[in-house]
Amino acid sequence: MITAAFVRECKPRATMYEVTCEALPGFILRVLPTGKKVALVRYRVNGKDQRVKIGLLGPALSIDEARRRGALLLANAATAASADEQSGQQAAGKPARLEQPESVPSQITTLREMAERFISDYVEVHLKSGSAANYKEHLETVILPEFGDRDFRSVTKAEIAALHSKLKKERGASTANYVLCVLGSLYTRIIEDWELVELRNPAQKIKRFTIPQRERFLSPEERRRVQAVILAGLKIPAGRKGHVKLVSVWALDLLALTGRRRNEILTMTWAMIDWQHSVLNLPDTKGGQLKVPVSARVLGLLKHIHDQTGNPSSGYVLRTAKGTRLRGVNRTWENIRKAAGIPDVRLHDLRHSFASDAIMSGVSLAAVGTLLGHKQERTTKRYTHLADDYLRRALETATDRIVEAATPIAALPPTPFEPMRDAQWKAIAPMVESTRGRCGGPRIDLRSTVDAIRWTLHTGAKWSEIPAQYGASTTCWRWYERWCSDGTWQQIAATLELSETEVGRKPERRPPRAKSRRGNNRPIDVTAVETSSPL
Repeated sequence: MITAAFVRECKPRATMYEVTCEALPGFILRVLPTGKKVALVRYRVNGKDQRVKIGLLGPALSIDEARRRGALLLANAATAASADEQSGQQAAGKPARLEQPESVPSQITTLREMAERFISDYVEVHLKSGSAANYKEHLETVILPEFGDRDFRSVTKAEIAALHSKLKKERGASTANYVLCVLGSLYTRIIEDWELVELRNPAQKIKRFTIPQRERFLSPEERRRVQAVILAGLKIPAGRKGHVKLVSVWALDLLALTGRRRNEILTMTWAMIDWQHSVLNLPDTKGGQLKVPVSARVLGLLKHIHDQTGNPSSGYVLRTAKGTRLRGVNRTWENIRKAAGIPDVRLHDLRHSFASDAIMSGVSLAAVGTLLGHKQERTTKRYTHLADDYLRRALETATDRIVEAATPIAALPPTPFEPMRDAQWKAIAPMVESTRGRCGGPRIDLRSTVDAIRWTLHTGAKWSEIPAQYGASTTCWRWYERWCSDGTWQQIAATLELSETEVGRKPERRPPRAKSRRGNNRPIDVTAVETSSPL
């Protein structure tokens, strides 16, 4: 049916063309090369075509009014032909007949045709090679098999939503959301860029499936393990298992220290380095052309690579012996992370770790977004919780400083004591266990002893007030006195990054001896404290 929307969709061509209405056979829309559109009717009398012009479509003649007039003209022509036949006034004895011409199908443009134009005019022109390949793959494997042979105007929002749900079950939420993105982009080109039709984008306002953000950051201890594996790998001869190439180590160091993406580092050339201003001029990143500031350490590393590779004036910064671009860094990282015991850390997580360390050092979210080259603010907001943690620690430090300087009138309650976590105990266990001596008697739980000392220092309580769950108060005091004298407690405080209240105070005098159940004072079992010389 020729409607007002359909009339708007009909664009002029080099030559005039006509479209016949399916709902009213004989009613025709003629589109001229000038863009003007004319309504007319066509019928056949005694085998001869008759055409009657209704008028030029525009403000004075709408398509609905033209269709109404056309229906009257066709009805009148049919009535006149019938009257002539009944009165017997026919030429050459042949009755006059009104013959409706066969309806010509309305012009149909398939989604496949639109997709071909979408690829040639947009995907291959404006998208990067990786994104372009993904768009083409999803068009060919999902979208066109589903809607390719349909008129692009006939695809509805409900059908796209149904495909979105089906894809989640079959291929996962990420693929389903990506297909929705491609369809939305295709219809945006059709409606907004090419102005082929006036309709709402059927892929808009369909709720995307939630995909959990994967966040993995390297801890300082994990970085040390990675460093140990790399140093060991550099000492292994080439060709043997575990060997790590020096150029691969340079690549990993640059990734870790700049937070850049893998290909941005691997395709970097010497011409992109602005030594004077400490800037990398990256012409082709995911966010477009970028000028990335780098630290003095990164500039020093680049200078070292430059010296070690013969001071080249051009070519790749990271290259093989043949001068070609370095490849295989992913495989190298897989071997390193397995040897370091962190198999879940991807190469891209070095970028996340860079952002994490920057924020935890007090760098603002806006600055981190600039360093990472984020085009949209919401991309950087994935690190908001890290900034919140930093602000929380800064707040605690500030309030502790105020309380230490002068107790407020309404004294603030102390922060609750938290026993050590498993990871914290694992970090100090070797140094604590090394202080044991060779002696008999029951074996002291030194983890509880450390927590008992921390509890006493944190709360400011007396040694005799140590909760029973941590053991005997005198035993805890003896260990604290011993660790303070040999420097062990200072090492524990540094490793656990204890607050100033838990760093330590003088052991003072020992707590009173506990009384036995019979009321008799019994000496403390000195052997239980293991005061003999350490190993």
